[in-house]
Parts: sequence; structure tokens; C-alpha cells
Amino acid sequence: QRPSPRTGPASSVPRHPARAQPRRPAGRPLGSGSAMQPKAKAKPPSKEEQAAEEAKEAAVAARAAAAERAKQVVCKAPFAQEWAEVLDANDDDDPNVYLRPPNGQVRHITQEVDQDYYDPKVFRLDGKDKSWFLQKGAVSFHRADAKKFRLEVCFLGGEKSRFGDEYADLSRAEQHGTINWLLMIGVARGSHELTGYKDCKSSGFYFLLHCNYRRTHWRVIGCPHNSELQDLKGASYTCNPQDGSQFELLASENQQLGIEFEEREVWLLSGGERVLRGFWTHANEGGQDAGDAEDGKLPDVEYFPAILTSNCPTEFSAVVT
Repeated sequence: QRPSPRTGPASSVPRHPARAQPRRPAGRPLGSGSAMQPKAKAKPPSKEEQAAEEAKEAAVAARAAAAERAKQVVCKAPFAQEWAEVLDANDDDDPNVYLRPPNGQVRHITQEVDQDYYDPKVFRLDGKDKSWFLQKGAVSFHRADAKKFRLEVCFLGGEKSRFGDEYADLSRAEQHGTINWLLMIGVARGSHELTGYKDCKSSGFYFLLHCNYRRTHWRVIGCPHNSELQDLKGASYTCNPQDGSQFELLASENQQLGIEFEEREVWLLSGGERVLRGFWTHANEGGQDAGDAEDGKLPDVEYFPAILTSNCPTEFSAVVT
């Protein structure tokens, strides 16, 4: 009689035999068989990866240095702050500040002004103040003839630099992003090194151009402010920023503005034509000579064409002829 599978004797052959395991020779470490391959060496980083890593380390170091400098800043109330303290400009002692040498016709340029690398006649500046001239940067230029030269300036910026009706058609956000509101153009004494801060009071004579809020006209005053301006008809205009009887010049896009220096006289140009003369009358705060007060000529010293930029977003081209 065949035994029942439930009650019959156990079979000598297991129903699921385990796979036979190879015996490991004595003294041989586990995993040292010939089938194990050695680990591949790490691939060296590429030049791009190395540069990215170095840039990351430099950024971390710069943030740490900035945090350390911030601990040393003395906080003051807004009314007690000076503009130079707020902007922390002219920090010549900082070894991390790279000052690119002047290019093209530039004789001297301060670190606040960015000269275009590919087009050296183009300059840019960042800022926030559009209502009042607070100097932030300066540029002076070489000239071939010390007795007669011209400095021609053209504002750039495309859609960010509209005037008149085109400006009025912009949205409020687009108007808020408009640039080119303030600029000083004139002549600087050769003996004075421009610092980018309060140069207009001691370095020479400048025309301050301030665009009105509708961007239809440039309001023009002279600096130093105790001088006067005269148009081609002989009418005089004040250089006092607080007075209302200031000279106004029509503003337009791609307008060619500039100055002309000849025989110690400096003229404001529009479209290459003379429109206004700077009339020197008195010694200024820096103690300069009164010059020939009877004819308004500047003191008899060496001058170079110069531009003083404001703490205002600005982009322009400048050429000396």
C-alpha cells in the first residue's frame, strides 16, 4: 500500500534542495576573488570645474570680508550721514578693488564710473538720486590743443532715455526706470586731481545739466555757483540753484551736447553750436583767482575737458575734438 503524502516517511531527497555553495579556501579574505575589479581612479576636474570652484571660494571669501567690514561701520542717523559715508566710495586702501587703467582719450577716471571695455568712448554709472546733483565720479580727457578744444556728449540708453512726448507716453513703471537726468560738463584744472566728490567747487568751471520732471528741457546753471551765464544776446542768468530764473535748453533724444574752450572762455554747445557762455565773476570757495572779472574769462591756468557724474543712473558717450 502506497503511503499517504501527509503521513508517509520523509523523503531522503529534499523537495527544494539548496544550491551548493563553493568552499572558500582557508586564509583567503572574502571578496578577493579574481572576479572583483579594482576601483577606477577619480577623474580629474576639468578647467571649467576648477574655475567654478575657485569662483565659489572667492565669493565666500568676499562675503566674509564684507561682513567683517560691516561690523566696523559706525551707524548714524540719516541727517548726520555724509554721502561719501553712505556710498563708501574712494576706498583706495582696499586691496580687492581693481582699478582699470584709463583707455582711449581718458586722462583720469574714478572707480565709480564704468568705461566700456570694447568702446572706450562709452561710460555708465549707477545711482538712485534723480532730483539733486550729488557727485559720484569724474572723468577728465586728453586734448591735442591746450588753448582750444571741444568735448561732445551724447546720452545713450535707448528706451530708457526718452524725452518729451515719448517720455509722457511711457507707463509709470517705465518712467521710473528712465535714466540720464543729471550731468556736469566743463573744464578741470590740470593741477587738480579729480576725486569724484565735490570736484565742482575747486577744480574748474562746469555746466550743470538737470532735466525737468517732464523731460522737455535741460535746466542749466554754472559751477561755481557765484559765477554767471550769458547767452548770445548778452542776457545773464543766475547760477544759484535756489533761484528760479535759470537758463533752459530744449531736450531731445540723441541730442549732441558739449562744451567748447577757447581763449580761456568756456561755452555750452547744443548740436555743435554755441548757446551759453560761462562768465567768471569771483573767486570761489576753493580760493581760485577772480580772473579777468571785466570780461568773464577763466583764470590763466592749464585746463582739460572733464565730466562730473551724479549719483544717478547715467549712460553717455564722450569725444574730444
